[in-house]
Amino acid sequence: MNNDKKRLNAKDLIITGVFALLFLMAAMLGGGPFATVPTLTFYFPIGSAILAGPIFMLFIAKVPKQGALAIIGAVECILGTLTGMHWGMNFGFLICCIIAAVIAGIKKFESPVFNLIAYLVYCIGPMGTYFVFFFNRESWISFMLKKGTQEEYIQKMSETASPSIMITMVVGTLVVAALSGLLGLRLMRKQFIKAGIAA
Repeated sequence: MNNDKKRLNAKDLIITGVFALLFLMAAMLGGGPFATVPTLTFYFPIGSAILAGPIFMLFIAKVPKQGALAIIGAVECILGTLTGMHWGMNFGFLICCIIAAVIAGIKKFESPVFNLIAYLVYCIGPMGTYFVFFFNRESWISFMLKKGTQEEYIQKMSETASPSIMITMVVGTLVVAALSGLLGLRLMRKQFIKAGIAA
């Protein structure tokens, strides 16, 4: 019986599919405006972290099982690949979702502290492509040119890139993710539980 409760069932998979779309919408709404501008693209991870905190906390409350977050990562990885995103971002999502699931799972998805740390790790995922850009720029540019990215976009992006930008991206993402995650935890306690959305 305990093993059955830990396994993903059909209802869990449906909920996971719905939340995968919600995560993507949060990323597009929060980070999309930055990604379209080459001089602001490095702030995409920061924007992506703004709206997803409450979604993340509600999701792990609705499906507190190992494998659910990995599915979210796999969906984001596949869709990113199909839409021509850099592999660093796609696999960043997948790897960080798996690590986040392990962290939250240590306390059976019931610890606010571990769940918040898991969300911070989740938000690191989109930075994968930018890490590749900073540390292996020629490879990144070659890959994105083959995917159809305009040379003008890459040139302006390269002109903007600097160590301070990378530090801002990492620190900014973690700070925004922490605030968004804390908001999610607060809503879980006060609103979602009262409304019966989460147990």
